[in-house]
Amino acid sequence: MDGRAALVLYDADCGICSRLAEGLERRGLGVAPIRSARGDIELRDLPRAARDATVHAVDARGRRVSGAAALPLILRTLPRLAWAATLVELLPVPSRLGYAAVARNRRGLSRMLGLRACAPVRTD
Repeated sequence: MDGRAALVLYDADCGICSRLAEGLERRGLGVAPIRSARGDIELRDLPRAARDATVHAVDARGRRVSGAAALPLILRTLPRLAWAATLVELLPVPSRLGYAAVARNRRGLSRMLGLRACAPVRTD
């Protein structure tokens, strides 16, 4: 998928995720919590666990990518980091592994950075 993200859906219970979403929003990118009305619409075809497990980016055509695959779409919206989108695409395995490590450890990382720690994953 080529292009830029029009919307990023994030875990509002995660300190790191929320802080990054605030930064994206300040730069004019659309953001919404995964468990918002907009999230319910955009992610309606995914089970709750799949929605909550990762970040999701939707492009201007309504196409969605998730997890590490969303990084290039998001990075292209940030002029100073647009170059990193190409790097992520050229190095997909390290990108997936890095994303997975951060996602898996986001609770501890949030605490370490002095941010609100992620709430336990909800199953409702």
